[in-house]
Amino acid sequence: MNTKLSGAQLVLVPIERVGRNYFPYVENLQRRVIKFIDFCPANYLPETTAPGLASTDDIFVTIFNELGNTELHRSLPLERLDYTITNGVRTPICSKISLKTSFIDCQDAAQVGKTAALLFWYDLPEYSQRNMTDALITDSISIPLTTAIRYNALPDNDRMTGKRFRRILSAYPTTTPDLTTGIGESEAQNIYLTLRKGSYNIVENAPLSIFYQIAMLHKSEFQNIIFDFQSSYLTIGGQGTIPNVETDYVGKSVFLNLQYEA
Repeated sequence: MNTKLSGAQLVLVPIERVGRNYFPYVENLQRRVIKFIDFCPANYLPETTAPGLASTDDIFVTIFNELGNTELHRSLPLERLDYTITNGVRTPICSKISLKTSFIDCQDAAQVGKTAALLFWYDLPEYSQRNMTDALITDSISIPLTTAIRYNALPDNDRMTGKRFRRILSAYPTTTPDLTTGIGESEAQNIYLTLRKGSYNIVENAPLSIFYQIAMLHKSEFQNIIFDFQSSYLTIGGQGTIPNVETDYVGKSVFLNLQYEA
């Protein structure tokens, strides 16, 4: 199966008890082939003040097939899905799954009350296409963070309008090429990227740090996805509750390289 990336959605799973905590219903993931799942350790999550789950201790994931009657992955330690540990060596799912019967099994009472963030990578052929050439062009943008509560829009960019993107690469310069102050690695773990085409979220709330691909460049390649700059945005987690958010985030910029077909 083609394992290049196309669609992605962050799913928040509340850890409400020791034992089984079932995945929530997510409309966009119904009848979609799930390629991979990344656990995203973070203290501050998008669009909620609920505390994030930053540890994988004594937590396991069980995933059922689409009919909900066969275990595809049983008691998989959550650390196997932690992108900060695996360096992009992902466990292939490559199947349609049943969210309502899949679950996180928590055996650590200290994690109850937190929320696990899982990024589902799924097949989205209507917004992607196969490579037409191996040649790539690299461009860059700086995205100013102006608010800790609402969306921080990507800037309009005529150069890249209508392009098909193969890689999105984050970096953490102290000063960006347009002479703004850049965010650091620790801040990037609490910033989330959403890429939209029209009214559809191609990538929804993907942690910015997942795009820091120095060691896994070939493992996180998009299948030439399309999106609109004018409707895409960054979100800072925690809805304004991060300590010192106005000094550590607001007023700084996120720097990205984007690679697209030549």
